Amino acid sequence: MQGMFTREELEKYSLKFLCGLYKMTSGNLNHSAKSIDIFFKTVSMEVYERPTFGFQATNEIVKELIHKGFIKAENVGQEIRLTSKGLDKCRENCK
Repeated sequence: MQGMFTREELEKYSLKFLCGLYKMTSGNLNHSAKSIDIFFKTVSMEVYERPTFGFQATNEIVKELIHKGFIKAENVGQEIRLTSKGLDKCRENCK
């Protein structure tokens, strides 16, 4: 099944999203944040006009980051937190 993003877009937005989670949680592995809040604050401000796009995009990004082991999800994917692997990725790539 084709997602909403190309592979390159998914990589770019996933890193932006991961850095947003890193910033929102101050890099603390014990803190979590709502995935949709991270998306709206870090990936796309234009999504407010099309909320269904935001939810679909968020789900695609979250699934990608879980698959790579950078985040883990709680409460059916709404609350997410960094893993130690994700924290390492953030330290390398996020400003």
